[in-house]
Amino acid sequence: MLVSAINGTEKGNNLPSFGHSFRVCICLKDANGIGDIFVSPASNRKLYRHLNSKIVNWLNEEYYSILRKALNITKKVQKREPVNDLHKQMVEELKKIDSDYANIGLARSVYNGGRLGYIATGADVPIIEQMKGIKHIGLAKADSMWYNGVTNSDYVKELSKLVQENARNYVQNSNVILRSKNDKEIMLRAVFKESGKTKSGAPLYELDRYEFHENKTNPTLLPVTESFKRYKHSAVVYDAITKTIQSHADRTIRSKVHHSYIDKISRMLKKEET
Repeated sequence: MLVSAINGTEKGNNLPSFGHSFRVCICLKDANGIGDIFVSPASNRKLYRHLNSKIVNWLNEEYYSILRKALNITKKVQKREPVNDLHKQMVEELKKIDSDYANIGLARSVYNGGRLGYIATGADVPIIEQMKGIKHIGLAKADSMWYNGVTNSDYVKELSKLVQENARNYVQNSNVILRSKNDKEIMLRAVFKESGKTKSGAPLYELDRYEFHENKTNPTLLPVTESFKRYKHSAVVYDAITKTIQSHADRTIRSKVHHSYIDKISRMLKKEET
């Protein structure tokens, strides 16, 4: 079962086995080659989130491919950027330094207002979705539309604010942050460049280069606590993982997926099947 996949051990890697959120700094390549232009989450929120979502999509591609294969679903042809060699290189590099992501290839964004956002990976995605309340926002919006005719009622706004705060607090916890063997925070710096224009004249962007690097300016992270290690291996986390796979499978096939398929997907994620 999938709980055994998050055993916190990565063969051939001496990095700590826990963590697994990292901050994302996004820049644009200067056309004149003078330097990179920082994309501020505060002053250029839309572009920052657009480019960050590209990264999350690349990191999730393998997971959803496994899901579709297990469900015998053919991927719909979409007008979207294909995963190229540089994207795959990023994915493989993250697997080497992030045991959670190597075991469960899931990622999702957690934004942080006007500051750099985070990407959570592996088992931390189900924890955020199932245990920190993210899944309840969609349910609350549906209820609000049913009762009030709008999705952004005061209740939904307050719930969303609380849930997002819970998610931010979780990914910023020193137990969760992706760390180097020196117990320093690992960050991602991604540089994009313009690759053309849309029909409406808006710029298109592609990844130019990236780097996972130590943040040497922040203090050394404290050791991961024993209670957090037990938490990450607990039955409640396993249950959250199973529920997340179930919800993704249900959405993919647009109906309730039998639990036997969930076991099959779990084995495939562990690469026990091909």
